[in-house]
Amino acid sequence: MEILIYIVIPCLGSVFLLGGMFYAAYRMSGRNGMPWRKNVPRRALGIIPAYILVCVAFSWLGNTWVNLISLFLFPAAAWWAYGTPKFYCLYYLILSVAVWLTDVGGVLAFQMLTAGGILYLNMPELRYILMVAVTRMAEFMVMLLVAMAVGRKTGRHITVRQVALSVLLPLYSVFNMYCMLYMVQIFPTKEMLLLLGVNLALLIGLNIYFCVLVDVISENHRLENERNLYRAQARMQHQYYEQEEEKYEASRKLIHDIRNHIQAMEALYGREYAGEPANGEATADANGAAGGEAPIDTHGAAKYAGDIHRMLNSFQQKYYTSEKLLNIILNDKAKMMQRLGVKEDMKVGELSLDFMKDMDVTALFANLLDNAVAAAAKSEKGYVRLRVNRVRQFLSVTVENSCDREPIRAAGTFRSRQAGHQGLGLKIIRQTVEQYGGDMQLDWKEGVFMAQVMLAAEETSKQHKSEFREEQA
Repeated sequence: MEILIYIVIPCLGSVFLLGGMFYAAYRMSGRNGMPWRKNVPRRALGIIPAYILVCVAFSWLGNTWVNLISLFLFPAAAWWAYGTPKFYCLYYLILSVAVWLTDVGGVLAFQMLTAGGILYLNMPELRYILMVAVTRMAEFMVMLLVAMAVGRKTGRHITVRQVALSVLLPLYSVFNMYCMLYMVQIFPTKEMLLLLGVNLALLIGLNIYFCVLVDVISENHRLENERNLYRAQARMQHQYYEQEEEKYEASRKLIHDIRNHIQAMEALYGREYAGEPANGEATADANGAAGGEAPIDTHGAAKYAGDIHRMLNSFQQKYYTSEKLLNIILNDKAKMMQRLGVKEDMKVGELSLDFMKDMDVTALFANLLDNAVAAAAKSEKGYVRLRVNRVRQFLSVTVENSCDREPIRAAGTFRSRQAGHQGLGLKIIRQTVEQYGGDMQLDWKEGVFMAQVMLAAEETSKQHKSEFREEQA
């Protein structure tokens, strides 16, 4: 029984403590918003168990300094395991210090409460079990609170409800353990001690499960908010291009009318120059000196009319594709590139986007090009190259742009170096691609950033159009 109390239980407590620290570091890194297999490097599956086993083995030596050194090596182990930026080591160090201070404070508080008679257990074995359980649960609460504080510091939304849910169960676990130990001292049998061990293991499992459950609920809430934000932004973008389309149609009519007026003026000048009467009035002579008026400069008038024609031509949209909405988006981004001094090279093959909702077309192409133009504008020789083609049953979209500095790689993807940039456009692109059963690949190499998107271009337009109409309704 002494082996169970003084060896097995402390070892389980150490495993729980170190596992909780790695879980807290996982939450700090912001990786808990994605599936474990996709988001955690494979090396973490080897580093974490190895570090825990080594620390537990050293803890058997009973040397306080050895245990303290192993605890403060945790930031390096977590940084290596998760591959986070180096400044996260500071957060992991804060976590280690907080755990150490909680351990010291928990032991001192337990001894003071025991000496004061507030916690009364007449068996030293039971007092030891309670001390281990109390300190580990207190450390677990501190780890969760530190992880939440860091998450709030890095921009994640933390509510009071999340904090309350994260500490209530550990507090209940401590109270439950005390009640169980108090009952054990009344009936100190082997069976009761065995039940106590089972209860302790179940409480640890319940705390882990409840913590993960709170994370899942919070993550679902965050994803729902992001989804609403994506839809709102996509809807705003779509409304913007709808307004652009209305303006374009109005300008086409206006340009058509102006051309008619100019052609009438040209014909009028031609008739005046030929000596024919205009509007029933007397015709001036070849020098235009009739009635003492100045001569008509027909050559200058023709040149002026030509200049107006060329100016009106500049208002016309360039033809990229027969897809009306996509053509408007590409013209809008081409004007942006011209304004920023970015070289434009966009070509679209013969294709149909009937399988996509208009809002998704806007979300995909507008955000792809916005990200590309923003990066190219900061390059020395900025350019954006777009290729869109239909490849069998797939829509292929490739965007290349100059990018002198390599973007930050984080959580299996790229993140902008721009301060305060949350990467919302990239998230919208991913959501749109996943909606159509597609795939997106991002890569940076030798000053060139490339985004490749493949969408399953099946004949699902009726379904998507009906869904869009239902959303609008």
